[in-house]
Amino acid sequence: MLKLVLSLALLGVLVLMVVRRRHLTILMGVASLIGSVLALIWLQDLGLLPGTQGPLTHARPQTLQDIRR
Repeated sequence: MLKLVLSLALLGVLVLMVVRRRHLTILMGVASLIGSVLALIWLQDLGLLPGTQGPLTHARPQTLQDIRR
């Protein structure tokens, strides 16, 4: 739900940038902020951020040699 709201907000800001062509620096800042939050949510869902369960997690899977110890 949050991704949908942020995506719609980003789309609204981009449309506003094209239509109004005023206050572009503020709108570009808002668009980059919303885009970076969306990117962080996407990376967290993929498990690519530290502290999440994914391919880059610090814990490695158990092997037979680990069980014998």
